[in-house]
Amino acid sequence: MESETFRSRVGKLLQKSRKALRLYSKMGLVQEGEISEYNEMQVSEWREVNARLLRQLSSALELSHSRQLVSSIYRIRDQFYSEWRESQGSVHEKRRALTLAVENGDFIKCVLLSKELIALKARLQATQAAHHELQSVIEKSSARPPKEGSEPIVEEVAEEGPLFTQAKIIPLRRRS
Repeated sequence: MESETFRSRVGKLLQKSRKALRLYSKMGLVQEGEISEYNEMQVSEWREVNARLLRQLSSALELSHSRQLVSSIYRIRDQFYSEWRESQGSVHEKRRALTLAVENGDFIKCVLLSKELIALKARLQATQAAHHELQSVIEKSSARPPKEGSEPIVEEVAEEGPLFTQAKIIPLRRRS
């Protein structure tokens, strides 16, 4: 009975993702003016992340066994978690570079970095939201992680080399 509950929750998340994708597609058509370029950058990042979530959820729901579905959802969640943390590290680095460019009076570089930050921040928010939604489905269903080892998948992702190195940047942000 739990697998049905889990499958139905994933199905609801799929519907929610479809609805969000339609909304983001409509948002891009409505805007006009100079600010619309920046809004479009944000919307396109949200649209791209949501489309990827939609594709991955669709392929996960095609799996017939509940263990495969749970394993797939954990894997998808971990992918979004990794991307969220990478984006967070990139935002921090670009923000530091922007501050340095402002201090040096290099305003052309400021504009270019600001545009990059708009897209990075939108990606960070979208991947964080996708991770949160997947985590919510997992927690509400009390789904257990797949038994590929004795530890959950999230801990394995956090221990990987490049991601762990980028995660060390975050405490520096809190001090300043």
